[in-house]
Amino acid sequence: MRRSIFYIISGIAALVLFVAVSSAAFAPTFQQMPLSMKGSSDASPYNDEAFMTEAEKAIKKISNSTVPTGSKLSEVTDAYYRLIMENVSPEFFADANNIVGYLYYTSMAGSTFEDYHSYLNSVSRSSDGSEYYTVVDQYYQVSAEFWNKIKDKFPNMTMYTLPDASAALPQEEEEQQGSTLEGLEIAIPMTQKTPDPSSPDLTEKFKTITVRWFEDYVDQANKPDDDPFNDKTEKSPGHRFLIGEGVDWADTTYMDLVSMNIAEDFYDKANYIDAFFYLISEAKDRYEGYNDDRSFVSSVSNGQENYDNAKKYYDEAQKAIGHFDDIIPNGTNSTLPKFPEFGEVSMGGQEMGELGFVTGDMADYLSGGTADSTDN
Repeated sequence: MRRSIFYIISGIAALVLFVAVSSAAFAPTFQQMPLSMKGSSDASPYNDEAFMTEAEKAIKKISNSTVPTGSKLSEVTDAYYRLIMENVSPEFFADANNIVGYLYYTSMAGSTFEDYHSYLNSVSRSSDGSEYYTVVDQYYQVSAEFWNKIKDKFPNMTMYTLPDASAALPQEEEEQQGSTLEGLEIAIPMTQKTPDPSSPDLTEKFKTITVRWFEDYVDQANKPDDDPFNDKTEKSPGHRFLIGEGVDWADTTYMDLVSMNIAEDFYDKANYIDAFFYLISEAKDRYEGYNDDRSFVSSVSNGQENYDNAKKYYDEAQKAIGHFDDIIPNGTNSTLPKFPEFGEVSMGGQEMGELGFVTGDMADYLSGGTADSTDN
């Protein structure tokens, strides 16, 4: 047998073994709810009514529906994290805990169900995915227990259903994808909290967080790439911005801002600011997918789809800025860097059929190199 063929077979076997072990290592496990309601406090008025308004909004989204995925899943998850921080009365505390329990386990059912379908479509799949679906069903059963405790408080709503393991991932209808603001084309899953005149006005804090983000990250993006530890290849400002620290914080900033109580006359503008942080975080996720497509050994894509989707969200984020740039002080850049050119991230190596795109070193190893590629 030629040594090069032996190396190729050995390399493929090692890669398959690695993928199988990795798949088993990352199989999901059931996770208990990490955070329940904070204890009631006399420091501020009880927010029982506001709590129920937010809870009804989230639960209505998944009523008479299947396990939440996509934007509906995001809304349920966000509602859970927002509601656990509300100050509710001692009399309502147990009910509130049951409601956030329902939202948490529903969120985990939806998230794991998405992971299940991602795994089924993975090129590295090494099982039928039943280990994923089993955990989905566990989350569903626990959320059903919580639903039985709270359903009387939501008389016009029903619990979501769990599709069979062989069913396709539910597709969202257009009207279920969130709210689309005037002038934008992409919906955001959660809009700004309705202003409450009886609660503290956080408008100035909202503005300060927004302005400082632009000062810290957009202004910095156009400075030269002088990092001595980089790969010695000058990267565009857009690339550095999208993989940088600032956009890492965009999703968290979005979740923080939508829960703030702001003045009614600032409500519309606040929604565009929320939209910006949501859109730019989505652009980053897709741009990272593009980077992964062009770098990982298991990739079977050159990244074009993720690149195009990242640019779509990036362009929408810039459009959103046009609706609130008047709050950005003079001297602070409110224009995002130019989106990176396709191909700025070079391919990791050459195509190797079903193995996908592999690095140069791996390709050399699989081919046995040149000097030793002789018959045994």
